Amino acid sequence: MKNISSLSNFMFLLVTCGLYLSLTLSSCHKPKDEGSWPLPKKELKSLEVTIKNAEKYRKLSQLHADSLKQNLRTKGISNTQKLRILQDIVAYYRPRMADSALNYAYITYNLAKEGGNPAEINLGLLAIADAQSASGYFSAAILTYDTIRMEGASKEDMLAYWYTGRQMYSNLCNYIGEGKGLYEMYQAKEDECVDSLIANLPKDNEFRAFLIAGEYINNGKDKLAQEELQPLLAKLSKGSQIYGMTAFQLAQAYRRTDPTKYAAHLALASESDVIGGINDGFALPSLSELLYKEKHYQEAFRYINFAMNDAYLGKARMRLVNIASLVPSIDEAYRNEINASLSDFTLYALMVSVILILLIVSLAFLLREMRKRRLAHSQLASLSKMKDSYIRDFIGLCSAYSEKYDLLAKTVTRKITAGQGQDLLKLVKNGKASESENEEFYQTIDRVFMSLYPEFIEQINNLLEPEQRYDIDKNSESLNPELRIYGFVRLGVTESAKIAKILNYSANTVYSYRNRMRNKAINRDTFDEDVMKIDIEDSENQWGI
Repeated sequence: MKNISSLSNFMFLLVTCGLYLSLTLSSCHKPKDEGSWPLPKKELKSLEVTIKNAEKYRKLSQLHADSLKQNLRTKGISNTQKLRILQDIVAYYRPRMADSALNYAYITYNLAKEGGNPAEINLGLLAIADAQSASGYFSAAILTYDTIRMEGASKEDMLAYWYTGRQMYSNLCNYIGEGKGLYEMYQAKEDECVDSLIANLPKDNEFRAFLIAGEYINNGKDKLAQEELQPLLAKLSKGSQIYGMTAFQLAQAYRRTDPTKYAAHLALASESDVIGGINDGFALPSLSELLYKEKHYQEAFRYINFAMNDAYLGKARMRLVNIASLVPSIDEAYRNEINASLSDFTLYALMVSVILILLIVSLAFLLREMRKRRLAHSQLASLSKMKDSYIRDFIGLCSAYSEKYDLLAKTVTRKITAGQGQDLLKLVKNGKASESENEEFYQTIDRVFMSLYPEFIEQINNLLEPEQRYDIDKNSESLNPELRIYGFVRLGVTESAKIAKILNYSANTVYSYRNRMRNKAINRDTFDEDVMKIDIEDSENQWGI
């Protein structure tokens, strides 16, 4: 027992020395600019307090919505007055509860249609297009918007038309991503709406100042944007939608020059969104991504989980997609960290090869214990079944990346110790996800997609010949490759090459699956368009567009 104890003490001493040497060498080779700017502690602390009180702000937001609905029930008001109240309700719900905004937009349109006033009917259609865009139904939004004819419309109605178009095309551009697909076309349409708004809004209008600042940022004139936005932000009320938009815009004006102010204004915008009950903002996910890159993992995970829960509560489908798009950024950060550490491994592997073996054993044990604690913490922190599902999906992916990092570290150590440098170089250059990891990724995609569209398989069956339809298992959350590919088509990802890249399929495989599905369809020529209209046509038929 005494020998075992002495050996344990000796091993502990070796591990301690090894860790000290590793940290010393790592610090010597650490990039000078890493962590070179201070975090905005005041703004982040205020955001933390606001998030803790998020439920209170949600209730206050609901009280305001209830007040608007109460005005709608006032006796003796005219149809015109009802329409104005309904438009206010749609505008209030649009950034908070997208599905509710869409429902009230239908009511607005139907009431306007009963009155027969063309101007009011157009405003009803604009409300529908705006709500569809906020809900992520882009195909329906464009279709609705393009049916509106504004000849002879008043200036006020034209402003509403341009505002809706600007919002819709902006959402489309954010969803598609710069340099991809139809981005340039939709960006040009957004610019046309912005130019019309700037030319026709009053000189002292707050939204006009916001748009002008956006033009400055797009043209690289960040200083002019700051000068435009700083006085505007100072006179706005925190919690209003325009405050959150302005703070986020001001963050973009500092992004290239001052990371501390960039983070500070992202925090201000996020706090304003929480206070106002706004669920479709991009500030909190952006702040989470920034903190993750700065290795503040705990705060980043907490913020991204909160943002995901808010987006789900508000049915902000586009925001959910954008949050999911942060996962590749996290993966890239892990890979960059691995690559940066390779040179450090080479240095101290030659000096402490025996100690390094003990360190790897200790590190493996430590990582295993950390994974157990992280899983336990995830289970205890679950507030609801849906929230627990999203947290588990997100942390599960990150845990997989941690395992890959651990495996690579062990392999690097073994290869360097054995002097197999060329093998190590091939390993780093040819890294690829294993089949089991792909399967786990597919299961995550299937589970999240089926939670958003639980009737997807049944609605796909309605488009297929009877003998070609799929059996529906209500308890299953898995999709076969054909349905998984058309799930992405439903989300608006229509390019086979893009789908292939996401799912790690070959482009020919995706093409074959899509062609096989079309051959099963009742109407082969319009099958893809019919899939993109799933969950849309039924609601459109109710109000007659």
